[in-house]
Amino acid sequence: MEIYKKMFEELITRDVSSILRYTGARTLNDSRIKLNFFKKEIIVGLRKKEIYYFKESAAGKKELIDTYTSSLILHYLLNADGTPLSGRWISFRELPGGLFYWQTIPGVLEPLVRKYEGNGSEFLKKTFEIGGEKYNQFKFASIIYPFKMFPVLMIFDEKSVEFEAGIRVLFDESASHYIKTDIIKLVVVYIVNKLCK
Repeated sequence: MEIYKKMFEELITRDVSSILRYTGARTLNDSRIKLNFFKKEIIVGLRKKEIYYFKESAAGKKELIDTYTSSLILHYLLNADGTPLSGRWISFRELPGGLFYWQTIPGVLEPLVRKYEGNGSEFLKKTFEIGGEKYNQFKFASIIYPFKMFPVLMIFDEKSVEFEAGIRVLFDESASHYIKTDIIKLVVVYIVNKLCK
């Protein structure tokens, strides 16, 4: 909670127009930032230091977002520097400091492999539910957008007679300009949890 509070305090001191330009977010007024998180619109209320879903707030009820998720959102808003997306995909270990964490990534992805090992179509369908878009260079691949400027490519291989099921996760080369590498791992964990529900 202390880290969360410090992140919010830092965000309040930042220039809102720069945050919008760097992140692809919008503003409702000078105290509320609106952005997409997966396929949902959310509001970051700077004055009251709260983050909530836009749809519910428009109806007069605020559905506050939990602290863990809110921390990921604040991290993105604080770290984004507006570097254009490159269109070049890289692996986790190619990220700055990624060699330190990359061996833990297969374990993070293992629940997806177990859940969808013989059903790549179901995997794709589930990614679409959280805002994923079909990536046509592979049979079962989807680009998921936790944030507008932070796409994640997931490529699933079904189990066959010759090979076990597997999954690869790739990031735009600009990824570290938006989220630090250790937090990128937490975003992957978050995606896996959403896809395993």
